[in-house]
Amino acid sequence: MLAVILTSCGGSRKTSAVPAEARTFDKDQVWQLVSMRGKEVSARDGVVTLMFYPEGNAIRGLVACNRYFADYTMRPGKVDADGTHYSIKVSYISGGDVQCPEGDMAFQDRYLALLGKADACLLTTYGLTLYQHGKETLRFELQ
Repeated sequence: MLAVILTSCGGSRKTSAVPAEARTFDKDQVWQLVSMRGKEVSARDGVVTLMFYPEGNAIRGLVACNRYFADYTMRPGKVDADGTHYSIKVSYISGGDVQCPEGDMAFQDRYLALLGKADACLLTTYGLTLYQHGKETLRFELQ
């Protein structure tokens, strides 16, 4: 049960026959951002990654030309054919101090703001989707 509680969120590809309750998340998984507020992330936006470290309730990742860090808490919700649903709270977000080009910094700020406002997520075998008030904000795929 603890392994299920410490797993994370997600959501797009539904190609696996793995039962939802068997979907787990570990620190070796790297999630890559594929859309933000329903709009596909372009190559110009760069690679944005997200990694969960359940043993310390920590998040690490890359955005723009910086690394970022945050803490998180989550509670498991329902498990259904779509995947495993969780409530999530991301806090103490710290973006890197390297000054990227202006457009990249604006993208970083938007991304980190959405990450910090996430209140729910869905974990599937290959996807991770974060939501705010029931609306999809960030969607990742497993690298």
